[in-house]
Amino acid sequence: MKRVHTLAVLVLLSIATAANAQTVTLRYHWTKGESRSYRTTTRTDSTITGAPAPPGAPPGPVTVTQSMTQVLTFTADEVTPEGAVTLRQTFKSIRLESSGPMGKVLVDSAAPGAADDPTAQGIRKLLDAMLGESVTIDMAPDGAVRRVDGASRIADKVAKIVAADPSTGGAAQGLRSQLSDEALKSALEQTFPRLALPPVKVVDTWTGQLAMGNPAIGRISGRSIFTVKAIEGTPEAPLARIAIALTLRQDVVPPPSGPAAMVMTLGSAAKGAGELLFDVSKGQIRTSTMKTDLPSSVIMNGPDGAPTTVDNKTTITMTMELVEK
Repeated sequence: MKRVHTLAVLVLLSIATAANAQTVTLRYHWTKGESRSYRTTTRTDSTITGAPAPPGAPPGPVTVTQSMTQVLTFTADEVTPEGAVTLRQTFKSIRLESSGPMGKVLVDSAAPGAADDPTAQGIRKLLDAMLGESVTIDMAPDGAVRRVDGASRIADKVAKIVAADPSTGGAAQGLRSQLSDEALKSALEQTFPRLALPPVKVVDTWTGQLAMGNPAIGRISGRSIFTVKAIEGTPEAPLARIAIALTLRQDVVPPPSGPAAMVMTLGSAAKGAGELLFDVSKGQIRTSTMKTDLPSSVIMNGPDGAPTTVDNKTTITMTMELVEK
């Protein structure tokens, strides 16, 4: 009996060793005309201290939660022999939800009818303007995003709605900041991260860079370290489980903006951690998660003209999953 037990242990160890030694080549694979849909959810939890309390709200820290869930469809319009692809990303559905001192707001593009709340009605107009719209993306097989086109056109469409209905301005500001070609390129580089060029095995690592910025936050750069944690599945259909460690820094502090001369500074503890599951044989991400801590401070002029510091502790949690047909 002892010998049988020892043999079983040796068999399990040999299987584990073989899995760790297996190498895989990570590449995004597309065929012309193929479509894939992903459901992405981004939840932002913020605790703000030092800001004046809204009318009717008790003094002290303010907690705000926002989430956006989208279904995005990617269609391969062109694929080169080398595997580079021209993708058409289409906004299929959008759900926005927020909760804070001013109450709760929920807008779902998939829900029929209009909400009674004027704020929700304004947001619904903006979402309806985005639904069915598409942007064009040129992407290399390793995930390098070479070009994004069309996002600015959608932003202009949103701007026309704001011009016709100023009540939508508050909601439109956040959407427009995400709808520039540069902002969408940065988002895509996080959604479909750069893959390692040589074949990899368990414990192998590689790095990736990202950059983002706008007039409110200045210029922020990030460095990601990707580590292959496990090769799962079968030799014929392997799945690579990849850990992600992200560090962020603010390279350029923005100049004072607005009547209050606000200046935002990103904290030194800005970082993130996540994981993605990559289907090697199909060349696609199955699932991914990312949790990022973004502490920041804003110095601005208070109502009396004196400088005021507002601290913001924000955590962003992103999940993405392939929508099976």
